[in-house]
Amino acid sequence: MENNDNPLPRSRAALDRLELALQRLERVAVHSHGDQYLAEELRLAREDYARLDDTTRMVEARLDGVIGRLKLMIED
Repeated sequence: MENNDNPLPRSRAALDRLELALQRLERVAVHSHGDQYLAEELRLAREDYARLDDTTRMVEARLDGVIGRLKLMIED
């Protein structure tokens, strides 16, 4: 997942780790025969993940724009 063009490789890696953790929670939830508490925690974690992913993508896009403008300014 390392990408030199990515301004936030650590945040992407953190989101990848969070996704793996959520997958593990899902497997546990399936084996726990519908434990309501765990199911609710999993739902909340999924919502948090989605918000973090959206925010990270927005920040990456903004940083890409700023970097592009800085490159143009340096070239002039």
